[in-house]
Amino acid sequence: MNTKLLLFATLLLALPAPPALWADDNAAGQSKEEALYSEGTRAINDAHWSQAEQIFRNVASQHGARAEAALYWEAYAENKQGNASRALEICAQLRHAYPQGNWVKECSALEIEIHGKSDDPVPPQAEQDEELKLLALNSLMQQDEVHAVPIIQQILNSDKSEKLKERALFVLGQDQSPQAQALLGQVASGERNPGLQRKAIQMMAVTRGKQAAETLANIYRQTTNQEIKDTILHTYLIIGTPDPLVEAARHESNPELVRTAVHTLGAMGATSQLLTLYHDSSNPEVKAEVISGLIPAGQKGAEALSNIAGSEQDPELRRKAIRNLGIAGGMSAAPALVATYKKNPDVETKKAVAQALFLAGDSHDLIELARAEKDPAVKQSLVQQLSLLHNKEATDYMIEILNK
Repeated sequence: MNTKLLLFATLLLALPAPPALWADDNAAGQSKEEALYSEGTRAINDAHWSQAEQIFRNVASQHGARAEAALYWEAYAENKQGNASRALEICAQLRHAYPQGNWVKECSALEIEIHGKSDDPVPPQAEQDEELKLLALNSLMQQDEVHAVPIIQQILNSDKSEKLKERALFVLGQDQSPQAQALLGQVASGERNPGLQRKAIQMMAVTRGKQAAETLANIYRQTTNQEIKDTILHTYLIIGTPDPLVEAARHESNPELVRTAVHTLGAMGATSQLLTLYHDSSNPEVKAEVISGLIPAGQKGAEALSNIAGSEQDPELRRKAIRNLGIAGGMSAAPALVATYKKNPDVETKKAVAQALFLAGDSHDLIELARAEKDPAVKQSLVQQLSLLHNKEATDYMIEILNK
C-alpha cells in the first residue's frame, strides 16, 4: 500500500501543473517581490541604510521585475554607509546585467558623486550623455576649479548643444572664483560666444547682484546692440538698482529702450524717481511712458498718478493719468477720481474719470455721478461704462432707467 501511494505521488509530481496554478504561483512571487521592494523603499526613506541594503540585495537576487532598480538602491545604501567601493562594484554589476536598463543613468550619477567626494572627479569628456556631463562638471568645479574653468570654456566655444552651453554657463555662474567670474564677464561682454551673451548677462545679475552693476553699465555703454541693451535694462530689476534706469530714460535716444527703462522702474516700485523724471522731462512721449510705467507700482503708483492727474495741464496726459489711476488704485482711488470729476468742467476729463471708475469696478460712484449729471453726453458716457459692469447694482440702475 505504501509502495502504491509513493508511486502515485511520484507520477503526480511529474505531471505539469494546471495553468491557473502556475499563474497563482507567479502572482504570489511578484506580490512578495513588491512587498519586499516597498519595505526597502521605506527603509531608504527612514535612512535605515543597513536594513535597506539587505532588503534590496534580496530583491535583486530574485531576478524579477524589480531586480534592476533593487541593484541601484543597494548601491545607494552601500554608499550611504560609507562603502563607496562596494557601491561602485554593484553599479558595475548593474551596467553589465542591464546595459540598456532604466537605472544605468542613475548609477552613472551615483558614480560621479562618489568620484567627486574621493577627490578623483570623473572628466566630463568621458561622459556621452549631456546630463551626466553636467553632473561631472559640477563635481569637478567643486573639487578642482583650475581644471573646471578651461573645460567650461571649451564647451562654450564648441559645437555642443545650446542647452549644454547654457547649463555650463549656469555652473560657471555659481562659482565665485576670480577665474570663473572673469570668464563669465568675457561672455557677458560678447568677447566669447556672442550667442550666449544675453544668458551670461542675466546670470551675472542673478549670481553677483549689485556687484555686477558697474560691469553691466560698461557693457551697456559700449554696445550698439538694442537687444543686449534691453536685456541689461531688465536685469536692473533683479539687481534692484534704479539709477542706471533713470540714466537710460533721460539720455537714451531709442524710444523703445526709454520705454523699457521707465517700465522697469515702475516694476521696481521706484515711484519717486519716476515722478522726478516726469516733472523734469519736457518730452510728452516720455511723460506718457512714465504714466504707463506707474501702473505696476501698485498703490505707490496710484498715489503718483493721482498727483499727476491733479496737477497736469496737458489734457491728454491728464486723461491718461486718470484712466491709469483706475487700474493701479482700484476702489481705493475712487475718492480721488470723484474729486477730479467734480473739479474739472472739461467733458473729456469727465469721460476719462468714467472710464477709470469702470476700470476700478466702482458701480456705486458711477451711478451717483450719472444721477446728478446734467450734460447728456457725459451722462451717456457714465451709463455706457455702467452697462459693462455686470453686477446687481449696475443692473438695478439699468432697470431704473427703463422704468422712467
